Amino acid sequence: KSDIAPPAAVAALEERLQRMNPYAARAVAINGEVDVAFLRDVGPRSTRATPRDLDRWLAPSGEARPAEGAYLGERVRAGAHDASIRSFCLWFDKPFTWDTFSAAVQVLTSLRGPDLLRVKGVVHVAGEPGPVVVQGAQHVFHPPVTLEAWSGMDRRSRIVFITRNLSRESIEALFAAIGTLAAPHG
Repeated sequence: KSDIAPPAAVAALEERLQRMNPYAARAVAINGEVDVAFLRDVGPRSTRATPRDLDRWLAPSGEARPAEGAYLGERVRAGAHDASIRSFCLWFDKPFTWDTFSAAVQVLTSLRGPDLLRVKGVVHVAGEPGPVVVQGAQHVFHPPVTLEAWSGMDRRSRIVFITRNLSRESIEALFAAIGTLAAPHG
């Protein structure tokens, strides 16, 4: 209701949202309308997504910054979240099988679903023609989208996690215990 709220209230909310999650994309709805392009660009939906599209989607602010390692390693800055929120990216050198990847996600969502605030990634699944885009939150995951081809991009899987009270090490241990082909790194 930004169209009927006092400007000071809207500005205060924007400031609060920026402090809570500086990486989240935001749009202002006026009279209930939002720019369709904003909604369309929330994640890579096209099977023809390019490596640049995927890098932009995995980057923290919606813009790819390869020189800064936008989706590498720990991305939480001091004050970006409360102490219980963590954000990190795991990389896997070898392809997953569908069964192994599905099992890891099922166990993770069953045991710690409420603490998975956001999961998004590009996964190399053996036998698929291109990368598989995965995304979800808590117990709800969108159906995976298999892109047409790798287009020369890095074929390692990379999965970004934003979690509450759930460490990077515990997710790494889960993937290792489920039997992924390689220990995660990154």
